[in-house]
Amino acid sequence: MSLALRIKQARSAARLTQRDLAKRSLLSQQMISKLENGLVESTTEVFNLAAALNVDPRWLATGQGEAMKSSQGGEEAGRPVAYVPLLSWVAAGNWRDMADQRSPADAERVPVTCRVGDGAYALRVHGDSMEPVFANGSIIVVDPSLEARNGSYVVVRLDTAAQATFKQLVIDGGQRFLKPLNPRYPLMEIREEATLCGVVKQMLMNFE
Repeated sequence: MSLALRIKQARSAARLTQRDLAKRSLLSQQMISKLENGLVESTTEVFNLAAALNVDPRWLATGQGEAMKSSQGGEEAGRPVAYVPLLSWVAAGNWRDMADQRSPADAERVPVTCRVGDGAYALRVHGDSMEPVFANGSIIVVDPSLEARNGSYVVVRLDTAAQATFKQLVIDGGQRFLKPLNPRYPLMEIREEATLCGVVKQMLMNFE
């Protein structure tokens, strides 16, 4: 299903006109029309659209995952089930090597609405290499206890690097690659020793 069809489907389910969606998402009605007619095949405003349509921004941008946000149950209702430390990218690269996985007492902690392991932490995304799914400034929740598989979003530290990086893991014929979601950035083959710092479990995004 294309982006155009996903937007149409979600707008129909929400019983919104193009004009209504334009007002909610702060996009022009002309842009909404172009998106739904396939004249524009991507948009950096996917988070605004997803929030206006009450759908998962990952699904809206890529078609992956579940479309609609659930409104039932404890963690699905958006109530915090845990608080994890917000780390720097340098600290994330060394997180698994720490004997005591505790952040400094003054570290900011962010609420998580999904179940995570004891060593879970959060990172703030910098740059646009993982757009349109993960916008600059959004926060990802990383769980080191999860197994990374082909297609997982992972935080990895290459042994020659000072800090961790965030990409999608691609495994093809025994070779491992780190894939940016933004097509402007190249696919990177992992040719050296790398430390898996965790698998991304959730994304948090504030609009105000």
